[in-house]
Amino acid sequence: MNTAPTLPAEPTGYHQFWRAPGVPLWRALLVAVLSMAAYWIVTSVASMVAMSVEVASGAIDAEQLRATLEGGGFSPGIVLGNSLGLGVLLPIILLIALLARQPLGFLHSVAGRFRWRWFFVCLGLAGLGLGLAFVWKVLAAGAAEGLRIQPFSWWLLAGLMLVTPFQAAAEEYLFRGVFFRTVASWFRRPAVALIVGTLVNTALFTAMHAAEDLWLNVFYVTLAAVLSYLTWRTGGIEAAVAVHVVNNMIGFAVVPFQDLSSVFDRSAGVGGPTVAAGIIALVVVGVLIDLAARRSSTQRLGPQR
Repeated sequence: MNTAPTLPAEPTGYHQFWRAPGVPLWRALLVAVLSMAAYWIVTSVASMVAMSVEVASGAIDAEQLRATLEGGGFSPGIVLGNSLGLGVLLPIILLIALLARQPLGFLHSVAGRFRWRWFFVCLGLAGLGLGLAFVWKVLAAGAAEGLRIQPFSWWLLAGLMLVTPFQAAAEEYLFRGVFFRTVASWFRRPAVALIVGTLVNTALFTAMHAAEDLWLNVFYVTLAAVLSYLTWRTGGIEAAVAVHVVNNMIGFAVVPFQDLSSVFDRSAGVGGPTVAAGIIALVVVGVLIDLAARRSSTQRLGPQR
């Protein structure tokens, strides 16, 4: 029986925490593969269940639903079902991560726990920065044009606001938790591990959103890169979860008041310079959280002995 310790033998950054004597690299890879499989299975099943419920309840006709999907649109049930599926994915990823044989608390941070106080600090900074960018888009860029109350607006809004925090957290544990660590743990030098781990999880995250528009892809790359940096810099997942939660809740808050046939259109040309406001806001929020981490001496290496 392998009795080697499953925690790093010396102070280590979050991204390389699975580089420990008792955690063979194949275990990290297994966690990544199973997590990706869980992602596709859970989201696919959630979407199919949502469609079945909508048709069975009479909320939408089967032919109408088929035409909507073929046209690249979504139904309210699919929008909520997909987010709900991602939310359900969160505990599944946490269970799969146990295969790395480390205490689960170290998937949250190098301190071995989820640092709630630090999380709320990051949540406030993200809300300030991204909220101001959203207000600018509404007032200066006319982002509120076309919004109107739909028959599904209020129940979809309530559902999305309840589910989105878990959906965003699940994506962070998958990309900045599992994928970032899996790739980074294969490299001995922390700097190389950081760069390669960031590039890989950023590429996967961007590909997952399947955008064909240049501006949107720049936004996704920036989001993933900033969140990877913050995860490394702050020694935990809390900052990344906070920023992702705020970003998604702001975005989903207006979805129920839009035409769902085109709201998730990511084809070439749908983006534009207005997306730059979100990109700049993400960088500013990243800088603010970085400064707050330095000022509060947030633990970035672990485990403490």
